[in-house]
Amino acid sequence: MKLKALLLATALVCGAPAVASAQETTTSVNIGVASSYQFRGVTQAFDESLDAQPQVFGGVDLSAGSFYVGTWLSNVDFGTEANLEVDLYAGYKPQVGPVTLDIGVLAYTYPQESNLLVYEAKLAGTVASESGVSLTGSIFYSPEYGKDGPSYWYYEAAVSAPIPGAKVGPFALSANASVGTMDLEENLLLESYTNWKVGLTAATESGWAVDLFYTDTDVDGLKPFEGKGVVQLKRTF
Repeated sequence: MKLKALLLATALVCGAPAVASAQETTTSVNIGVASSYQFRGVTQAFDESLDAQPQVFGGVDLSAGSFYVGTWLSNVDFGTEANLEVDLYAGYKPQVGPVTLDIGVLAYTYPQESNLLVYEAKLAGTVASESGVSLTGSIFYSPEYGKDGPSYWYYEAAVSAPIPGAKVGPFALSANASVGTMDLEENLLLESYTNWKVGLTAATESGWAVDLFYTDTDVDGLKPFEGKGVVQLKRTF
């Protein structure tokens, strides 16, 4: 049943281009660098000593009405042959009362090592106030974590809010935080873990943004899961 649910979500999103073709399409491009690549609290690029390495990333998003598709690339290093991550995603964002839903599918691909391929289905809902405070709850499901890996669920709650009157030159400041839980099925190493992140974002109206955040997990004894402070510079245009 879980796999059928993922296939149903995929079919829904794949039908989006036919509906969106009659609507105006907008494009957004992003590029950036970061002191470390952290995903759900885990370091995605590290050296032989398992110390975090810098990240370079970029992506392109296309949207038409409530539909979107996109791709995103980043360097990775897991101590394997893979050194590049290419993500592909698509989804639909309908408005239901005060809630903006996000129903989508994602693929995390690694050209040098296809065994690491992961598919996810996503369901999220966001409520935003007139003051700019935003609350988001998300659920992700994957039938297989890499080749022959366990299935998993990932749950996340996030909040972001502008800091009234706080500016540094052209940069307006906002605060954000999130907490997530990964629930892996039939995994001998790690059945589940919780991660959290707190941060500060400084952004301009022209698309520049600087993120400062700290992220950590409740996993002890595994270096990629240790807490990290990260500085990130991003440009969207």
